Amino acid sequence: MYVYRDYPEFSWSNSRHKTFLECARKYYHQYYESHNGWEYEAPDENKSAYRLKNIKNIPILLGDEIHKVIDRQLKNFLNGKSLFTESDMIALVTTGLNKAYLDSTKYRAHWFQKPKRYQMLHEIYYGNGLSPDEISSAKTKLQLCIYNFFKSKTYQDILNKLEMHVLHSEDFQTFEVNGVDVFVVLDFVYKDVSQEKWIVVDWKTGKESEEDRKQLALYALFLAQKHDIPIEDIVLRNEYLLTGTSKEYQLTQFEIDSAQVLMHESIYHMLGYLENPARNKPLTIDQFEKNSSNKCRRCNFKEKCEVLTGVRHHKKTVSTGG
Repeated sequence: MYVYRDYPEFSWSNSRHKTFLECARKYYHQYYESHNGWEYEAPDENKSAYRLKNIKNIPILLGDEIHKVIDRQLKNFLNGKSLFTESDMIALVTTGLNKAYLDSTKYRAHWFQKPKRYQMLHEIYYGNGLSPDEISSAKTKLQLCIYNFFKSKTYQDILNKLEMHVLHSEDFQTFEVNGVDVFVVLDFVYKDVSQEKWIVVDWKTGKESEEDRKQLALYALFLAQKHDIPIEDIVLRNEYLLTGTSKEYQLTQFEIDSAQVLMHESIYHMLGYLENPARNKPLTIDQFEKNSSNKCRRCNFKEKCEVLTGVRHHKKTVSTGG
């Protein structure tokens, strides 16, 4: 049941942590100013932050659509339904991308009023549209990711294992750390009964990063705490769909403890930006410092920084009339 709150409930996630490290001002827009921006009578700054929060660039949108269609394929298999072909999956993702393009152009005014129902592409809102190179790159990436999904170790395991137990598939889960709700999104978790191991799979549609292993440590922490699964029985696997490579890890207790320390320190620093921690009321916006970097040009909220500094970007005027 929806309950109106003046301020959002405080929680922690890996994505929140990364935003906080990237730029405190972006963190303020994303997690505080956007709150209640969906309300009809919300102040304009909250409405605009909520709209901008929901913008996606092509790489992010493509990754989201690929994750969705993979989840549908896995659930089709587990429920005994007919499976998609590679062409089917590519077509489904392409439909999602085309819808986002139409929303961003033809239905732009609709997005302005209902930014959760309609989509807006960063390249269109802040730029001059999609270049031929961007379109070609997205098509190539899509084809590679779907092709490599079918060849992946995880998908082959699912098709060929005689006995397996699936625990999670694209599930949004919570567990508690020192009274704070911690959110994780598990792409796929299953038990390989023959090996007596729990496999935690994270589908990656981008490049490899040093952060990937740390993210998996949080998933292992969740399974250990929520499902009482011993750390030594958990295998963490990154499936890099762009290259078709797979990497597996079994973390030590030290690595798990390090993930907990990181989480505790991150929460501690986030709480330092609150005027009233009990209500999760933030300090004023000027206390959230801007971190100017080359990431600013890709930020969803750069419009807000440009307004404050007197710099304007060129975009079409959006009609809010009926």
